[in-house]
Amino acid sequence: MKRGLPAVSAALAALMLAGCMTAAPGTGTATAALAPPVPKDERSHGTFEQMTGINGDAVSAISGDSKRAYIYFDFFAADKTAVKAAPAKLCAHYGKGLKSSFVTEPGDREPGIKVLVVDCAG
Repeated sequence: MKRGLPAVSAALAALMLAGCMTAAPGTGTATAALAPPVPKDERSHGTFEQMTGINGDAVSAISGDSKRAYIYFDFFAADKTAVKAAPAKLCAHYGKGLKSSFVTEPGDREPGIKVLVVDCAG
């Protein structure tokens, strides 16, 4: 019995880590990076919608900069088509092209909130 215990512990640890990983769209590779916790952002919902194209009432914050930005959004309230287009729109807002993007969770695991991590080119 004692010989199987390390294997069970290793399997449990692997399962817990797998929960932290999400596939990067279009790449088939996994990334373990959680976004920073949801920040306080006092900008208007109209500003969020203008920057991302996602319905403003579904976006709770945008942080980062023109190199790497984080869009914190309500997964259930956001228009899915707009979420797909948001990375390119945000990079265009910064005057740059889209390099890559993926969806993950915030570090504080706020229920219902997902984070679109956007890397702009240049």
